[in-house]
Amino acid sequence: MNTLNTIMEKGLVKACHDLSEGGIGVAAAEMAFAGGLGIVIHLGKVPLGEAMDRDDYVFFSESNTRFLVEIVPKDRHQFEDMMAGVDFAAIGKVTNKRKLEVYGLNGEVVLSAPIAELKEAWQRPLRW
Repeated sequence: MNTLNTIMEKGLVKACHDLSEGGIGVAAAEMAFAGGLGIVIHLGKVPLGEAMDRDDYVFFSESNTRFLVEIVPKDRHQFEDMMAGVDFAAIGKVTNKRKLEVYGLNGEVVLSAPIAELKEAWQRPLRW
């Protein structure tokens, strides 16, 4: 937390979302909604505290002190140098496609949906 805070103070973090409620799935979607951009995620690159063999577990796993962080590509090396000694991984990238694309543990696409459709579903009230 202290390391990430220091990196944020230096202005290297463009966006950051905790993974406590809905894991990577909710964090990535909410970040894409706010930014109006797309995101590609590779679940096989996600550092895991325990073995998981299901894409949905990795995508929606909730835990404290985990964050999805967006870094401008030119700042990647400085970010990585400052994060030395802390578990982290580059698991995806921001795109202009305005889609959420998720590649599963086996490398195949498990989700590909327009951000606008996901946001509409997220904002729509539940119906019985």
